[in-house]
Amino acid sequence: MTEKQQLYDLYKLYGLDKAEETEDQAIFTYSNGYFNNAEIVQFGNDDSNIEDLKVNYQRTGYAVRVIVFNSINEVHSHLFSGFFTVSQTNQRLQMDYGDFCKLQSDKLYNVRSEKIPNAKYEYVEPSYIWGNELRKGELIENIEKQLFEDGPQLIILEAAAGFGKTCASYELINRISSNNNKIAPMFMELSKNRKATLFRYVLLDEIDKKFPSLSSTLVMHEIKQGNIALIIDGFDELISRSNRLFDTNNLDDEDAQTMLDTIAEIFDEQANAKIVLTSRKSSMFTGEIFKNWTEDKLKNCNVNRVAIQEPTVEDWLGYIKTDILKEKNIPVDSIKNPILLAFLKNMSDDDFCEKCSDIEKVIKYYFDSLLERERERQSLRLEITEQYDIMVKLAQNMLEFDISSDEISFIKELLIDINKSKFKEYRERYFYVEERPSEEEFAAKLSGHALLNRISPNKNKIGFINDFVFGILISDTIRENLMNIDNISNRHLDIACTSAAVRSELVRNDLYNKIKDIFKNLNYEEQLNIDIKLQKKLKQNYTGHYFENMSFGSEINFDGEFWFQECIFKRCTFNACRISTSSFRECNFYECIFYNLSVDGDAREDCRLNFAGCYGHEELQELSKFQPSNVPEKRNYKKYILEQFWSSGRYAKGKVHQQVVLKEIVHEEKGLFEDAIEELKKEDIISKDGQFWVINKEKMKEVREKLGK
Repeated sequence: MTEKQQLYDLYKLYGLDKAEETEDQAIFTYSNGYFNNAEIVQFGNDDSNIEDLKVNYQRTGYAVRVIVFNSINEVHSHLFSGFFTVSQTNQRLQMDYGDFCKLQSDKLYNVRSEKIPNAKYEYVEPSYIWGNELRKGELIENIEKQLFEDGPQLIILEAAAGFGKTCASYELINRISSNNNKIAPMFMELSKNRKATLFRYVLLDEIDKKFPSLSSTLVMHEIKQGNIALIIDGFDELISRSNRLFDTNNLDDEDAQTMLDTIAEIFDEQANAKIVLTSRKSSMFTGEIFKNWTEDKLKNCNVNRVAIQEPTVEDWLGYIKTDILKEKNIPVDSIKNPILLAFLKNMSDDDFCEKCSDIEKVIKYYFDSLLERERERQSLRLEITEQYDIMVKLAQNMLEFDISSDEISFIKELLIDINKSKFKEYRERYFYVEERPSEEEFAAKLSGHALLNRISPNKNKIGFINDFVFGILISDTIRENLMNIDNISNRHLDIACTSAAVRSELVRNDLYNKIKDIFKNLNYEEQLNIDIKLQKKLKQNYTGHYFENMSFGSEINFDGEFWFQECIFKRCTFNACRISTSSFRECNFYECIFYNLSVDGDAREDCRLNFAGCYGHEELQELSKFQPSNVPEKRNYKKYILEQFWSSGRYAKGKVHQQVVLKEIVHEEKGLFEDAIEELKKEDIISKDGQFWVINKEKMKEVREKLGK
């Protein structure tokens, strides 16, 4: 296709009509209501008639601009900047970021209270897994750097609920919009868009809202070209299931496949798209569906999964406050909840010393501060305990309807019903008759409560301000036997256990005893999560199960009382765990990461552990005493690996997908294969690029020698 034809197609895509054409010029016109524009593109050196053309079009009411054609890319950049108003779009995104920061400060902390006068939202850098490396700091900078490398990029940022996915998304948007005047990022918060259940339609709806004057075809084109970086927060929000994982038993899961296919369409063969997705861990980016999808649909795309780790208490509170908690025997490793840590971070030193004698007092102080504020802010004639009881009952109603938010009108109806028996008493507490609210007015006050929040500025839905608050209320609903435990959804149960993980042993044991009867209804991963969150150790044996992308932290004690038997762990992280080797028996670990382990090896038994592609596992491997059995006769693995870069005896490829390299490696050979990979890496013959192995062309002499050529 000639450059002129490419130019005509480009202007047509942007909605401009070709009015006339000469050998040296092409004139394109664009009309949009009151505005009429004409662009004269000058090709050759003969511009003698340019002024006449300008005057002619100006006389007919057009605003005229002359462009000297140098390249298609230059014209494309000119059109993109003009139609997408990049600088204004980025300024608006920076204002949205400022509003988000203010909202976090306002809703999470009692900013008008004398107790916490200077509470302010700050982004706390998390620890995270990048590839097989545990990193600290510069998460946003590293994501931005990879996002704008050459070629299509897909970055999947995973974390547990409440561990900073949305905050990271806003930080990334702010950084891109502040640093780049050629890119117009597009931010989608899927938790705030319930207009459609299919991602394809949500994407189109968001495009219409963000760029109302432009066609969705044009916007999608620029997304594919990488001129619009797509940041999608909460990608798992649209999955219409509560507890199914995408493993080999769910290969036909329609929701997952449809969402993944929509993303794949953006990464077509000509695409240079830049996309960041955030998602809860183990929601959909694991198992065979994801593996097959990346192999079949994203062959040319660099896919990177980044896992945010649990927050570090010292990073949030500093060493002085952390030492105070330790002195008071508060289990520091058990309070790793960002909401709670943010609250503690903003407490004065005096209040911190006074209130933080035990974790239940900390949580009570958090709720009391918010509830006391409501008495003043809304002239609410309710004691703190009465407000809390109302909110527990509201959480109970939400559990019964299996909702986390709903229309304000419906929430008001629930609040009216909750307060029906005591409303007369509450109303009479207002001294002046004219101040006494009606039932509707009283419910309206409560619907604007500090523990509740509008889910989206453009929607009439409200829910609790965060999952931590909701989870505490749900756990108290369960502990007080306010509803049948069998009727609680797995999602709400997970929220409750995640919040309760920071509570005292007494409360955790009480909740655990209330829910253990429904364990039979949960899958093995959910059972393990509950064991860890509420008991901080295993409470049953797990045999023949598969665990992927799970994180085990310092609060967990694998003491050997119960154990994993013949289980597989893939891409799991063990950070500062206490491990008795007898807790893992005949287990296989693939691409797992181990940091700062405290290992207790039992010399009386052979635990037969196998490690392949792991990092930091040496002590655990040594004490497990495992020697692989039934391993085929050792072959030349280096030669086998390098042969994958050749075809019919001739050098064929500069890089090979990791699954191609692995295709004929059987289970017993994994460790030997990984050793060969490490040796080739140390010799600088191959290197890793996302999901591909890349051969160093400067080392072809060494390669030929190893291949015997």
